[in-house]
Amino acid sequence: MHHPTRPKPPRPPLLPRALRLAALLTLALTLLLGCEDDPTGATASLAEDTGAAAMDSAAAPDTSPPDTGAPDTASAQDSTVAMDDTAVSEDTAPPQDTAPEDTSPEQDTAVIADTAPDTTEASDTTPAPDTTPAPDTAPEEDTGDPTIADRCFAGLGAVEAESPNYDQFEPVIGSHCSGTNHQAIEGVEQVVIFGDSVAQGTPNDIWPLCIQNEHFFRNLLAEWLAIHFDLDRGGILEWGAWKGYSCEYNGEPGRRESGDFKNCSKWGARTDDLLGDINCNRLDDEAERARCCEVCCADGTCGAGGSCPRAANPVADDALCDASSRQIHQCFPQGTSDRRTLFVFTMGGNDVAKITQEGAEFDSSTPEGRAEIEAGYPTIWALAERTVAYLEEAVAFLKDPERFPNGSYVIFANPFEFTDGTGMTSACSPDAINIPGVGPLDISALGLNLAELAGFGEWERPEVQKEIVIWVTEQFMRIAVEYQADMILMLENFCGHGYVAAGPEPDTENRCYREDDPSLWFDITCIHPNDDGHNAIFEMFQDVVLE
Repeated sequence: MHHPTRPKPPRPPLLPRALRLAALLTLALTLLLGCEDDPTGATASLAEDTGAAAMDSAAAPDTSPPDTGAPDTASAQDSTVAMDDTAVSEDTAPPQDTAPEDTSPEQDTAVIADTAPDTTEASDTTPAPDTTPAPDTAPEEDTGDPTIADRCFAGLGAVEAESPNYDQFEPVIGSHCSGTNHQAIEGVEQVVIFGDSVAQGTPNDIWPLCIQNEHFFRNLLAEWLAIHFDLDRGGILEWGAWKGYSCEYNGEPGRRESGDFKNCSKWGARTDDLLGDINCNRLDDEAERARCCEVCCADGTCGAGGSCPRAANPVADDALCDASSRQIHQCFPQGTSDRRTLFVFTMGGNDVAKITQEGAEFDSSTPEGRAEIEAGYPTIWALAERTVAYLEEAVAFLKDPERFPNGSYVIFANPFEFTDGTGMTSACSPDAINIPGVGPLDISALGLNLAELAGFGEWERPEVQKEIVIWVTEQFMRIAVEYQADMILMLENFCGHGYVAAGPEPDTENRCYREDDPSLWFDITCIHPNDDGHNAIFEMFQDVVLE
C-alpha cells in the first residue's frame, strides 16, 4: 500500500554552530567510550547500537542449525556486505497469491491453402502431404516464483555475495515491501514500546536536548496510532515527558506511561533485556531447582551456575520463574493484560556489535585464541544462539493468548547498518570539530575511526563472522513467521542511505546506491537515524500496521 509523503515536523531554531559542534565531540566520546555495559542492566552503551562492523561480514550459512563445534569455513569469502539476496531453490520458494502466468506457447493455427491445379488421377486417393509448420511446443524454462529480493529490492544492483535467505521460511511480505504481513492489526487498545536507543531516541548535534524529540520514530508512530485507533495520549505534561528520554541522559524513558501508551526501551539494550535471565540456584529445594530449570529455562535446562534465558513459561509458573526487572516486566509487572496490545520494538544492533567485538578479541597468538579460531568460534556461536533464544522467548511471551487474552500484535525490526553493505566503517569519521571561543580544530591527522573507538576489530576468520551474522539475521525472520509476528525490513530499506552511498562523498558505484533518492538516513553519531531515518522507520511500521 502506497502512502503519500508526510510532512516532517518543523525544526526549532538551531543552536549556534559552535555550541552544536562542541556538543558533537561530547556526544561522540560519551556514546562511544563513556558508557560500558553493566551486567545488571543498570547502564548500557549507545556505542553498541550498530551492526555495521559486523554486517560487512554477511555470508549465508547452511540454513540448518549451525554446528557450533567447527563450522566448515575453509575458504575466506568476499568481505563485501550483501543486501538481502533471498534466492532459493524452486522447492523452497514461497507460494504467491497471484495466479501463475500462462507460459504455454501460442499455437500456429493458420491453414495453408492448396491452390495448385489438381493433377492427380481419380484412382489416386493418397492425400497430399500436410505442409503446415509444426507448432513449437518446447516448454519454457520454469524459473520459479520471484524471491523477496527480486520483488522488493531488485533495483539495488546485482548480488555479488551471499546474504540472508528469508525465503526458506516462506514469509508473507507486504505489497509495500516495508516488512511482513502476518497480522491483521485492528482494535488496538494500548501501545507498548520496547527496544534500544533507536527506539528510545538519542541526542545529536541537531537535537542535543532531551526535550527535542518530536522527530523520533516512536513519537511519529504514537501520534498516528493515537488518531488511527482513537487512543488516549494522557495529560499534556505526561505526554510530553513520555515522548522524551530522561534528562539525566542515562538512556531511560522520560516517563514510562501516559494514557494508553507505555515505553520501556533503553539505550544499549540487547535481546536479553526484553525478558531477561532466570537463576534457578536461588531456590534451596533441589526438586524446585530441577523444576525451575525445566519450566523456566528457554531450552529446559540450566546453564553454568543455574542461569539461563528466561522462558515464556505458563502464567501459573510465574512465581517459580520469578519476574525479572527487564523491559517486559517493567511495563507489565503482572506479566499479563486484558487490553488488546500492540508491541513495537527495534532490537539486535547491540547484539551484533557484541558478537563482532568478542570475536575480534580472539587472537591466534595465544593458545586459547588459536583453539577458538581453529574450532570455528564455538564461543561466539553460543553467544549468537543465546541472542536468538532471548528474542524468541520474548516474542512467544508477547504472543501468548493466556497472557493477553484479548489479543496482542508484535512488530519488530531487523538491525540496520551505516556502511551500505561494504563494512567501511571509516566512511563516518569526523575531520574537524568547532570549539567555542577557539574555532575549528582539525583532527583529521588523528585518523579517528568511530568503529575502532567502539571496539570493532577485525576477525582472523571473517568468513565465520559472516556466517554467524547472517544466521542471526535469518533467525529474526524465522521467529516472525513461526509466531506470526511481523518484522520490518529495516536493514534492506536503509541500504543506500548510509555513509558510503549517501555520505558527503557518495560512492555511486555502490550496489545499494539509489540514484532516485541518495539521501542520508543516519545522524552524525553514525549509528543512529537522523530525521529522515526516523521518518522512514515510522513509515515502515505504519505500512505493516495498515496492510
